[in-house]
Amino acid sequence: MEQLFFKFDQIKLLSPALRAHIQNILIRKVVKKGDIILEKGQIAKFIYFIEEGVVRNVRVVEGKEKTGWIMKKNDLFLSIRSFFSQTPATERIEALKDCILHCISFEQLEKTYDDYPEFDRHGRILLQYYYQLGEERNEMRDQPTYNRLVYLMTHQPELVGEVPDYVLASYLSMEPETFSAQKGKFAQGNKNK
Repeated sequence: MEQLFFKFDQIKLLSPALRAHIQNILIRKVVKKGDIILEKGQIAKFIYFIEEGVVRNVRVVEGKEKTGWIMKKNDLFLSIRSFFSQTPATERIEALKDCILHCISFEQLEKTYDDYPEFDRHGRILLQYYYQLGEERNEMRDQPTYNRLVYLMTHQPELVGEVPDYVLASYLSMEPETFSAQKGKFAQGNKNK
């Protein structure tokens, strides 16, 4: 949990009162690999911080799983539309590894913004960061397949070997066979350097 407070303090030092408030409202959850954190059709009630583990967002399109994002240790995650509008989710969020999560409910987050206006800055900066990250992922998926793999190896290399290849292929919008071929090409290219 200290990493969450470090993340907040990097934006702007939390006041002692706000820090104590957040510590009081945080809920710790332990989920196992394969557990569903949010099912399609449920309303997202929480925003999460990952102390340990890896999670992904999945949509099923024409019978195929499409991984929208993969988040890991020290990341925040939520179902954006469902959480902020309090409407049913259009995706599933699942644990790819055993996780320790800390979460705040929608109601508690809104009350914190009301009671501690200084926290608005933290929320805005984090929202900007994750929206920009989302745009990067969308732009990445418009690139040729090899460039998508280079993106993964540049921005999230720790996922290779930690996350099944079929999930990474889905994340990069390619077939598993294509992912395997591009991974081999990437490894060969690095050997020749």
